[in-house]
Amino acid sequence: MRTILAAITAFLLAGSLSAQTYTVFIHGKSDKNHNGVGTTDVNSYWGSSVNSVGGTRIFIGYDGTTDPRSYGSSRAQTNIATGLTNYCKGSNSCKIVCHSAGCYAIEYWLSNLGSTASAKGFNLTKVTALAAASGGSELANALNGITFGFGGNAMDKSLIVTTARGAFNHNNTAGVAVNHVPGYKGMFGASLILPGEDDYAVAYHSSCGYNRAGGLNKCQSSLTQYEGLWPFGSNKTYNQYSGHYRAPSVSSTGLYLDHGQIKTEGWR
Repeated sequence: MRTILAAITAFLLAGSLSAQTYTVFIHGKSDKNHNGVGTTDVNSYWGSSVNSVGGTRIFIGYDGTTDPRSYGSSRAQTNIATGLTNYCKGSNSCKIVCHSAGCYAIEYWLSNLGSTASAKGFNLTKVTALAAASGGSELANALNGITFGFGGNAMDKSLIVTTARGAFNHNNTAGVAVNHVPGYKGMFGASLILPGEDDYAVAYHSSCGYNRAGGLNKCQSSLTQYEGLWPFGSNKTYNQYSGHYRAPSVSSTGLYLDHGQIKTEGWR
């Protein structure tokens, strides 16, 4: 009897020791091919910014010029499915850290999962969304307009605001909380194009997960503001999509960081 109990105990201990908790990084727009799924940050998109996160780190990379919704070799959707299946099932669990269009990619994947992540066998604790571009960027609109639709790569075209917002059901996060971390350290030229607060690449309506585009300077669950010239204007209300929140450690004003600097905030 003691032998059987010892064997069962050893089996249970072995199972607990083999369980892993991973932080999975998913990058955004880039002019490089970061293709790979594993412990290597291919072509160093994240650089030293990952040092803010302890434990075992996994990097899901793809060709950063491609549409984040696409499947195939060096494509975001295929590599996300591969990476999360390999590392985030069974006794393992994962926190996801995404940046910019990487958030577009993982939110698209979650929305199209067909059920909750847990029901599909994935153990995902949360998504920390750094400067999420899943609501698109007016800079992509401007590039498309200036070049009459001929300029920009597939990634640029996917980031046109109406395209990004119509690409999938943003309210469906497969039961995984998406915690937004927005930055407001803008840049003169870009900030003339981007409405409200911005980090020189995306505005708050995107980086905070709001359900409509607009010029916003706060990141919170709901915001009502007067828009238009008085007395002809009216109040307009913006709400965060279901399953989307401001990261608890961030105030409603956001962080004074630009689009690149915010990559260091994956610990949130």
